[in-house]
Amino acid sequence: MKTNQILQLILICIIFPLSACSVSHTHDGTYEGILPAADCPGIYIMLTIDGNKYELLEKYLTRPETFVTYGDIKQQGQTLHLDNQMEFTCDSNHLSYKNISLRQVSTQNSLPEIFISQSLKENQSGEDALLKVYSRKGKQFADFYFRDNKYNLEESSQNDSIKEYADAGKHIKLSLPVPRLSSLQELTFKNDTAAYTFTLLTPCNNIYRITDEKEENVLPNILDVIYYNDGQQAFVKLLHSTLSNCYTLPQTEASAKTAIYTDGQTEWQLLNHRNAVLITNHQKYEYIEE
Repeated sequence: MKTNQILQLILICIIFPLSACSVSHTHDGTYEGILPAADCPGIYIMLTIDGNKYELLEKYLTRPETFVTYGDIKQQGQTLHLDNQMEFTCDSNHLSYKNISLRQVSTQNSLPEIFISQSLKENQSGEDALLKVYSRKGKQFADFYFRDNKYNLEESSQNDSIKEYADAGKHIKLSLPVPRLSSLQELTFKNDTAAYTFTLLTPCNNIYRITDEKEENVLPNILDVIYYNDGQQAFVKLLHSTLSNCYTLPQTEASAKTAIYTDGQTEWQLLNHRNAVLITNHQKYEYIEE
């Protein structure tokens, strides 16, 4: 066999397995949408895709909890099968769930940390802590960051008011949110030597209702509003069962009495006395916290 033929065979042996293992990344990125639900106005989702991996954030509208899932994707034709039993259809850069279109919001392929983390304050010392609760392969986990330590815990028990995560003598008891939205969710952390109690600072979830309800209103009468702040940056999510009425806005101004969130086109003004103003399409709408 000639030397050129031998080199060609070697190249084929190298290139073929690499090409066979390649994965299309045309649908990689971050998407959001509103999925239907039987017991609430809808489910807001933020889905990131990175090859055969996904990260999913789910927020049931008018409900207090947010759920985060990490997992694997199997693609068959134009269908993406997530390992949590959800299926999405992809066509070029378009993604849909049971004929419900999702919109791509960025090319980022992981969920922003600020949206999946809970900031906590220790009640006695005032020290900061961070909590991430998520599921993977059907199991629930909590990553807890406190005093330069990271604790990886797995769910061990749950009842109507408490969810517990534990590992090797350390455990967390997390009070479940009450039906009415609350920013006063508490967490108790115990290790080998002491117990600590924390109060949730952010995210903070509230329901706002428009003050002047009219049939001709083009904006929703009710908004599910979540405030995020990690100490470095702050955002607000305005959520509604119609995706076109959902906004994610960065904070641009803040004072002791007010805060302004805007992307340059839509603006949310948080005022005192539980009032807020939404400005969009050069129109101003007043809301009040329920």
